[in-house]
Amino acid sequence: MGNSMAPERSVVALGMFDGVHAGHRKLMSEAAALARENSLALVAYTFQNHPLSVFGGAPKLLSGLDARTEMLASFGARVAVDEFTLELAATEPEAFVHMLSERFSMAYAVAGFNYTFGRNGAGDAALLKELGKKHGFFTREVAPYLYGGEPVSSTRIRASIEAGDLKNANAMLERDYALSGTVVRNRRIGSSIGFPTANLGGVEDMVLPKPGVYATRALVDAKLYKSVTSVGKNPTVGGAGIHVETHIMGFDRDIYGERLTVFFVGFLRDELLFDSVEELALQITKDVERAKAVG
Repeated sequence: MGNSMAPERSVVALGMFDGVHAGHRKLMSEAAALARENSLALVAYTFQNHPLSVFGGAPKLLSGLDARTEMLASFGARVAVDEFTLELAATEPEAFVHMLSERFSMAYAVAGFNYTFGRNGAGDAALLKELGKKHGFFTREVAPYLYGGEPVSSTRIRASIEAGDLKNANAMLERDYALSGTVVRNRRIGSSIGFPTANLGGVEDMVLPKPGVYATRALVDAKLYKSVTSVGKNPTVGGAGIHVETHIMGFDRDIYGERLTVFFVGFLRDELLFDSVEELALQITKDVERAKAVG
Protein backbone atom coordinates (compact mmCIF):
# COMPACT_ATOMS: atom_id res chain seq x y z
CA MET A 1 0.00 0.00 0.00
CA GLY A 2 2.99 2.35 0.42
CA ASN A 3 3.30 5.19 2.85
CA SER A 4 -0.20 6.16 4.00
CA MET A 5 1.09 9.62 4.93
CA ALA A 6 2.08 10.47 1.34
CA PRO A 7 -0.44 12.74 -0.45
CA GLU A 8 -2.61 10.93 -2.96
CA ARG A 9 -1.34 11.30 -6.52
CA SER A 10 -3.51 13.81 -8.35
CA VAL A 11 -4.72 15.24 -11.61
CA VAL A 12 -4.64 19.01 -11.09
CA ALA A 13 -6.89 21.23 -13.24
CA LEU A 14 -5.51 24.77 -13.43
CA GLY A 15 -7.35 28.03 -14.03
CA MET A 16 -9.26 31.00 -12.67
CA PHE A 17 -12.45 29.31 -13.95
CA ASP A 18 -14.53 32.49 -13.76
CA GLY A 19 -18.08 31.52 -14.72
CA VAL A 20 -17.12 27.84 -15.17
CA HIS A 21 -18.16 28.24 -18.81
CA ALA A 22 -18.27 25.68 -21.64
CA GLY A 23 -14.47 25.81 -22.12
CA HIS A 24 -13.86 25.26 -18.41
CA ARG A 25 -16.38 22.41 -18.40
CA LYS A 26 -14.54 20.74 -21.26
CA LEU A 27 -11.28 21.08 -19.32
CA MET A 28 -12.80 19.71 -16.10
CA SER A 29 -14.41 16.80 -17.97
CA GLU A 30 -11.04 15.85 -19.50
CA ALA A 31 -9.33 16.14 -16.11
CA ALA A 32 -12.03 14.00 -14.45
CA ALA A 33 -11.68 11.34 -17.16
CA LEU A 34 -7.90 11.27 -16.65
CA ALA A 35 -8.38 10.86 -12.91
CA ARG A 36 -10.85 7.98 -13.37
CA GLU A 37 -8.74 6.17 -15.97
CA ASN A 38 -5.61 6.35 -13.81
CA SER A 39 -7.23 5.93 -10.36
CA LEU A 40 -6.00 9.36 -9.28
CA ALA A 41 -7.53 12.11 -7.14
CA LEU A 42 -8.92 15.18 -8.93
CA VAL A 43 -8.01 18.68 -7.74
CA ALA A 44 -9.17 22.00 -9.20
CA TYR A 45 -6.65 24.70 -8.26
CA THR A 46 -7.91 28.25 -8.48
CA PHE A 47 -7.69 31.70 -6.91
CA GLN A 48 -10.04 33.43 -4.51
CA ASN A 49 -9.57 36.77 -6.28
CA HIS A 50 -8.90 37.58 -9.92
CA PRO A 51 -5.12 37.79 -10.53
CA LEU A 52 -5.54 41.25 -12.07
CA SER A 53 -7.02 42.52 -8.78
CA VAL A 54 -3.55 42.88 -7.22
CA PHE A 55 -2.67 45.30 -10.01
CA GLY A 56 -5.92 47.27 -9.66
CA GLY A 57 -7.45 46.06 -12.92
CA ALA A 58 -9.78 43.22 -12.00
CA PRO A 59 -12.72 42.66 -14.35
CA LYS A 60 -16.25 42.21 -13.03
CA LEU A 61 -16.88 38.54 -12.25
CA LEU A 62 -19.20 35.98 -13.83
CA SER A 63 -19.42 33.88 -10.66
CA GLY A 64 -18.76 34.42 -6.98
CA LEU A 65 -16.33 32.13 -5.18
CA ASP A 66 -19.06 29.99 -3.60
CA ALA A 67 -20.80 29.36 -6.93
CA ARG A 68 -17.49 28.72 -8.70
CA THR A 69 -16.39 26.25 -6.03
CA GLU A 70 -19.73 24.44 -6.16
CA MET A 71 -19.61 24.10 -9.96
CA LEU A 72 -16.02 22.82 -9.94
CA ALA A 73 -16.80 20.36 -7.14
CA SER A 74 -19.66 18.95 -9.25
CA PHE A 75 -17.00 17.30 -11.44
CA GLY A 76 -15.82 15.30 -8.42
CA ALA A 77 -12.91 17.64 -7.71
CA ARG A 78 -11.48 18.80 -4.43
CA VAL A 79 -11.29 22.55 -4.92
CA ALA A 80 -8.09 24.18 -3.64
CA VAL A 81 -8.32 27.97 -3.39
CA ASP A 82 -5.42 30.36 -2.77
CA GLU A 83 -5.48 34.12 -2.45
CA PHE A 84 -3.64 35.68 -5.37
CA THR A 85 -1.07 38.06 -3.88
CA LEU A 86 1.76 40.25 -5.19
CA GLU A 87 4.14 37.66 -3.76
CA LEU A 88 2.48 34.93 -5.80
CA ALA A 89 2.50 37.18 -8.87
CA ALA A 90 6.29 37.53 -8.48
CA THR A 91 6.90 33.77 -8.22
CA GLU A 92 9.08 32.37 -10.99
CA PRO A 93 7.24 29.85 -13.21
CA GLU A 94 9.33 26.88 -12.13
CA ALA A 95 8.91 27.70 -8.42
CA PHE A 96 5.13 27.89 -8.91
CA VAL A 97 5.06 24.52 -10.67
CA HIS A 98 7.32 22.98 -8.02
CA MET A 99 4.87 24.16 -5.36
CA LEU A 100 1.93 22.56 -7.18
CA SER A 101 3.84 19.34 -7.79
CA GLU A 102 4.83 18.96 -4.13
CA ARG A 103 1.57 20.12 -2.60
CA PHE A 104 -0.73 17.95 -4.69
CA SER A 105 1.63 15.08 -5.59
CA MET A 106 0.79 16.01 -9.18
CA ALA A 107 0.70 13.20 -11.71
CA TYR A 108 -1.03 15.26 -14.41
CA ALA A 109 -1.45 19.00 -14.90
CA VAL A 110 -4.44 19.92 -17.05
CA ALA A 111 -4.51 23.45 -18.47
CA GLY A 112 -6.20 25.39 -21.24
CA PHE A 113 -4.40 26.35 -24.44
CA ASN A 114 -4.06 29.95 -23.18
CA TYR A 115 -3.11 29.24 -19.55
CA THR A 116 -0.27 31.38 -18.19
CA PHE A 117 1.48 31.29 -14.83
CA GLY A 118 4.41 32.69 -12.88
CA ARG A 119 6.12 36.05 -12.92
CA ASN A 120 4.79 38.31 -15.72
CA GLY A 121 2.71 35.37 -16.98
CA ALA A 122 5.92 33.97 -18.47
CA GLY A 123 4.82 30.35 -18.10
CA ASP A 124 2.55 28.76 -20.71
CA ALA A 125 1.38 25.26 -21.68
CA ALA A 126 4.64 24.55 -23.54
CA LEU A 127 6.73 25.42 -20.46
CA LEU A 128 4.39 23.38 -18.26
CA LYS A 129 5.13 20.34 -20.45
CA GLU A 130 8.89 20.95 -20.16
CA LEU A 131 8.74 21.38 -16.39
CA GLY A 132 6.62 18.24 -16.13
CA LYS A 133 9.50 16.19 -17.51
CA LYS A 134 11.73 17.58 -14.78
CA HIS A 135 9.24 17.33 -11.91
CA GLY A 136 7.69 13.99 -12.83
CA PHE A 137 4.21 14.81 -14.12
CA PHE A 138 2.45 14.76 -17.47
CA THR A 139 0.71 17.79 -18.97
CA ARG A 140 -2.59 17.75 -20.83
CA GLU A 141 -3.22 20.90 -22.86
CA VAL A 142 -6.92 21.35 -23.59
CA ALA A 143 -7.87 22.85 -26.96
CA PRO A 144 -10.28 25.80 -27.07
CA TYR A 145 -14.02 25.19 -27.00
CA LEU A 146 -15.47 27.00 -30.01
CA TYR A 147 -18.80 28.79 -30.20
CA GLY A 148 -19.68 30.65 -33.37
CA GLY A 149 -16.24 29.74 -34.70
CA GLU A 150 -14.38 31.55 -31.88
CA PRO A 151 -12.97 30.29 -28.56
CA VAL A 152 -15.30 30.67 -25.58
CA SER A 153 -13.73 32.93 -22.96
CA SER A 154 -14.79 34.77 -19.81
CA THR A 155 -13.97 38.06 -21.57
CA ARG A 156 -16.29 37.23 -24.46
CA ILE A 157 -19.12 36.21 -22.11
CA ARG A 158 -18.74 39.41 -20.07
CA ALA A 159 -19.10 41.47 -23.25
CA SER A 160 -22.25 39.56 -24.26
CA ILE A 161 -23.88 40.04 -20.84
CA GLU A 162 -23.00 43.74 -20.77
CA ALA A 163 -24.64 44.07 -24.20
CA GLY A 164 -27.80 42.34 -22.92
CA ASP A 165 -27.14 39.39 -25.23
CA LEU A 166 -28.26 36.63 -22.87
CA LYS A 167 -28.86 34.15 -25.70
CA ASN A 168 -25.18 33.94 -26.62
CA ALA A 169 -23.88 34.45 -23.07
CA ASN A 170 -26.01 31.59 -21.72
CA ALA A 171 -25.03 29.35 -24.63
CA MET A 172 -21.33 29.91 -23.83
CA LEU A 173 -21.95 29.40 -20.10
CA GLU A 174 -24.09 26.30 -20.78
CA ARG A 175 -26.46 27.63 -18.11
CA ASP A 176 -28.48 30.77 -17.41
CA TYR A 177 -26.34 33.59 -16.09
CA ALA A 178 -27.06 34.13 -12.40
CA LEU A 179 -26.59 36.82 -9.77
CA SER A 180 -26.74 35.86 -6.09
CA GLY A 181 -26.94 38.26 -3.19
CA THR A 182 -28.85 39.39 -0.14
CA VAL A 183 -32.17 41.19 -0.44
CA VAL A 184 -31.73 44.75 0.85
CA ARG A 185 -34.24 47.51 1.61
CA ASN A 186 -34.98 50.08 -1.05
CA ARG A 187 -37.65 52.76 -1.48
CA ARG A 188 -40.53 50.24 -1.85
CA ILE A 189 -41.88 52.08 -4.90
CA GLY A 190 -42.66 48.77 -6.60
CA SER A 191 -45.00 47.83 -3.77
CA SER A 192 -46.82 51.16 -4.04
CA ILE A 193 -47.74 50.44 -7.69
CA GLY A 194 -48.66 46.79 -7.17
CA PHE A 195 -45.37 45.18 -8.13
CA PRO A 196 -43.24 44.56 -5.02
CA THR A 197 -39.60 43.93 -5.87
CA ALA A 198 -36.64 42.35 -4.12
CA ASN A 199 -33.58 44.61 -4.37
CA LEU A 200 -30.43 42.50 -4.74
CA GLY A 201 -27.39 43.61 -2.72
CA GLY A 202 -23.84 42.32 -2.70
CA VAL A 203 -23.39 42.12 -6.47
CA GLU A 204 -20.99 45.05 -6.86
CA ASP A 205 -18.16 42.82 -8.11
CA MET A 206 -20.33 40.96 -10.59
CA VAL A 207 -20.97 41.55 -14.30
CA LEU A 208 -24.34 43.26 -14.67
CA PRO A 209 -26.46 43.04 -17.82
CA LYS A 210 -26.98 46.36 -19.58
CA PRO A 211 -29.77 48.54 -18.14
CA GLY A 212 -33.13 47.13 -19.10
CA VAL A 213 -35.82 44.63 -18.16
CA TYR A 214 -35.26 40.88 -18.27
CA ALA A 215 -37.25 37.66 -18.04
CA THR A 216 -35.71 35.84 -15.08
CA ARG A 217 -36.13 32.96 -12.66
CA ALA A 218 -35.81 33.65 -8.93
CA LEU A 219 -34.55 31.01 -6.53
CA VAL A 220 -35.85 31.49 -2.99
CA ASP A 221 -35.69 28.78 -0.30
CA ALA A 222 -34.76 26.14 -2.91
CA LYS A 223 -37.89 26.94 -4.98
CA LEU A 224 -37.80 28.49 -8.45
CA TYR A 225 -40.30 31.20 -9.48
CA LYS A 226 -40.85 33.04 -12.74
CA SER A 227 -39.84 36.66 -12.34
CA VAL A 228 -39.08 39.97 -14.04
CA THR A 229 -35.87 41.82 -13.23
CA SER A 230 -35.03 45.46 -13.83
CA VAL A 231 -31.38 46.47 -14.06
CA GLY A 232 -30.84 50.21 -13.97
CA LYS A 233 -31.60 53.53 -12.29
CA ASN A 234 -35.42 53.52 -12.36
CA PRO A 235 -35.49 56.95 -14.05
CA THR A 236 -39.30 57.33 -13.87
CA VAL A 237 -39.12 57.54 -10.08
CA GLY A 238 -35.89 59.55 -9.91
CA GLY A 239 -33.65 56.62 -9.07
CA ALA A 240 -29.88 56.93 -8.72
CA GLY A 241 -27.16 54.32 -9.01
CA ILE A 242 -27.63 50.93 -10.64
CA HIS A 243 -30.08 48.57 -8.94
CA VAL A 244 -31.06 44.98 -9.65
CA GLU A 245 -34.72 44.63 -8.67
CA THR A 246 -36.81 41.50 -9.15
CA HIS A 247 -40.56 41.10 -9.10
CA ILE A 248 -41.24 37.46 -8.19
CA MET A 249 -44.52 36.18 -9.62
CA GLY A 250 -46.93 34.50 -7.23
CA PHE A 251 -44.80 35.39 -4.22
CA ASP A 252 -45.56 37.88 -1.45
CA ARG A 253 -43.38 36.97 1.53
CA ASP A 254 -41.00 39.51 3.09
CA ILE A 255 -37.49 38.27 2.29
CA TYR A 256 -35.34 41.20 3.43
CA GLY A 257 -31.95 39.92 4.57
CA GLU A 258 -32.42 36.57 2.83
CA ARG A 259 -30.41 35.00 0.02
CA LEU A 260 -31.78 35.36 -3.50
CA THR A 261 -30.43 34.00 -6.78
CA VAL A 262 -31.72 35.46 -10.04
CA PHE A 263 -31.22 33.58 -13.32
CA PHE A 264 -31.33 35.74 -16.45
CA VAL A 265 -33.28 34.00 -19.20
CA GLY A 266 -33.83 36.70 -21.82
CA PHE A 267 -33.87 40.42 -22.58
CA LEU A 268 -37.33 42.05 -22.71
CA ARG A 269 -36.72 45.77 -23.29
CA ASP A 270 -34.47 48.74 -22.69
CA GLU A 271 -34.88 50.94 -19.62
CA LEU A 272 -37.44 53.64 -20.38
CA LEU A 273 -38.45 56.96 -18.86
CA PHE A 274 -42.24 57.15 -18.43
CA ASP A 275 -44.32 60.29 -17.93
CA SER A 276 -46.02 58.87 -14.84
CA VAL A 277 -45.91 55.95 -12.40
CA GLU A 278 -49.29 54.88 -13.89
CA GLU A 279 -47.64 54.42 -17.30
CA LEU A 280 -44.79 52.57 -15.59
CA ALA A 281 -47.24 50.22 -13.85
CA LEU A 282 -49.01 49.54 -17.17
CA GLN A 283 -45.67 48.70 -18.83
CA ILE A 284 -44.66 46.40 -15.94
CA THR A 285 -47.96 44.53 -16.41
CA LYS A 286 -46.95 43.93 -20.03
CA ASP A 287 -43.41 42.93 -18.97
CA VAL A 288 -44.80 40.36 -16.53
CA GLU A 289 -47.04 38.85 -19.23
CA ARG A 290 -44.12 38.60 -21.65
CA ALA A 291 -41.86 37.08 -18.99
CA LYS A 292 -44.52 34.46 -18.16
CA ALA A 293 -44.38 33.35 -21.79
CA VAL A 294 -40.59 32.95 -21.85
CA GLY A 295 -39.29 29.41 -21.33
